[in-house]
Amino acid sequence: MSGNKTKYLDGFSSKRKGKIITEFPTILIGQLGKNDLYEDCITGSEVMHYCLATLLRGQARLGGRIILLECKDIPYLIKLYEGFGFQKLEKDYEEDELLEMIKILQEEEIIEKKNHH
Repeated sequence: MSGNKTKYLDGFSSKRKGKIITEFPTILIGQLGKNDLYEDCITGSEVMHYCLATLLRGQARLGGRIILLECKDIPYLIKLYEGFGFQKLEKDYEEDELLEMIKILQEEEIIEKKNHH
């Protein structure tokens, strides 16, 4: 990954203590979907709203500012996730490999840890 891309993902720098950053704390959304039996009861957008709201509430404990999800290369899925600020991670994908999409949390989305007494 280029230094500029690494700096963008890290938010600060492409190096830490003189070493190139190769790993990022990331929140992984796994197996997001809905049961076809409830197809008319909830939309994909509603599922994403609920999922992201839950992640943002717990972000102070989870850490990281990158959310990653994997999805099939299906245009309506990609469009749904792009509508929530996810971008396809550009890399060389194998045939039938799931796409990786990431969302970089913006400062106003991150919930700061509050001191509780």
